[in-house]
Amino acid sequence: MNLQLDFIIDAVKGLLLSGTCAAINSVSTDSRRITPGSLFVALKGEHFDGHDFLAPAIAAGASAVLVSSRDINLPAECQAAVILVDDTLMALQNLAAQYRQLFSLPVIAVTGSIGKTTTKDILADCLASRYNTLKTQGNFNNEIGLPITLLNLQPAHQAAVLEMGMRAPGEIRHLASLLAPDYAIITNVEPVHLETMGSLENIARAKCEVLEFIKDGFVLLNGDSELLLRAAGHFACRKYLFGFMEGNDIQIKSLVNDGSGIQVRLKLFDREEDFYLPLPVSQLAYNLAAAAGMAHLLGVESDAIRTSLQNFRPGGNRMNMVQLADGGVLIDDSYNANPVSVMAALEACQQMSRGRKKIAVLGDMLELGSYEKEGHFQVGQKAAEVGIDILVTVGPLAQYYREGALGQGMQESCTHHFDSREAALAWLKANVSGADVILIKASRGMQLDKLAQDLFS
Repeated sequence: MNLQLDFIIDAVKGLLLSGTCAAINSVSTDSRRITPGSLFVALKGEHFDGHDFLAPAIAAGASAVLVSSRDINLPAECQAAVILVDDTLMALQNLAAQYRQLFSLPVIAVTGSIGKTTTKDILADCLASRYNTLKTQGNFNNEIGLPITLLNLQPAHQAAVLEMGMRAPGEIRHLASLLAPDYAIITNVEPVHLETMGSLENIARAKCEVLEFIKDGFVLLNGDSELLLRAAGHFACRKYLFGFMEGNDIQIKSLVNDGSGIQVRLKLFDREEDFYLPLPVSQLAYNLAAAAGMAHLLGVESDAIRTSLQNFRPGGNRMNMVQLADGGVLIDDSYNANPVSVMAALEACQQMSRGRKKIAVLGDMLELGSYEKEGHFQVGQKAAEVGIDILVTVGPLAQYYREGALGQGMQESCTHHFDSREAALAWLKANVSGADVILIKASRGMQLDKLAQDLFS
């Protein structure tokens, strides 16, 4: 990045209060990540105010700062350019949108209820075999993370894969207006964020907001989702479908889960190819199909896709397999949870068990709205169906897991409910061994990642 001060001021519609700088080489909202030549954006949140960190940002070498108040404390010797705007978040987004227009390269937006991050990561790995590819780091997929990712674009990049999340109608439209994607993937529509979205139909419509911005490119849609197909039908952009059903352009013809990974035969338009993903989660066949299909359409050879898939490893707290001392496995899938993903993880636990004791540690699934009781109950039923030996539940909603499991025939002695993560951890330390297969999964707000970290530490 080499942004001139005039470009920044014009993009953010700002006023230069004082100072100057030659050019900006990076943008950050975190004063701890500032390096010489950076622009520091002083965001305001419910529990923080970036204006309190202007001094350390300037001390670290910030060449310019973006502020929304004249009433600020700056070091007496400050020579950094101080740019005043009405709203620093809006200014960050406007700067990212203007910066994105400086680049002519394929930009792919990935959204959907579940599987966004995994699909994004698989696709980025596949594209990287041919293109220098920028991708969203972690889950930087919101109104702050997406602009920051866009501002990491460099002239050397040849493709970009960015993830878009949402919690309310209109958010995908806003993010897509900044991103200006050429292509898109919508993974699925599932009961996630029902608390704010109200219905699956509303979720489908909101996900399809990205299609308003696809002009000369195309979108890959989950062709097995009738809701999604209905919502997307109003848009004129080119559409390709992936999934198990006949008629999909990218069809999953067969799926074998061997307990170590999934072997998938894909029909890629007019030919069939075999691919292997070293994660024993059958649900990931959809992610594989979407990513392989997009990579294929963007000119990546099948052998390169195959190699990328075989070498794929997910990011932190997503199906992270930790081999235990006595031959067991800890499946840390604690990053987030919803009914579909928890059921898929339970099936993976069953596939991996191979005669070992299966222990599922499940915390609350949040933001399910009116579906919260039924969703937890159905997951509990699934735990019993796949033969979980010990079900450990954590949190006020998790009691419904237990009810569902008991209703499906699980013995009461096999269930253990705890109100807190700490209590569950103490019980687990005393009762599980390194020879077991242990699944840990919950919504992020339950912080079961800390339990996973501490269990065998």
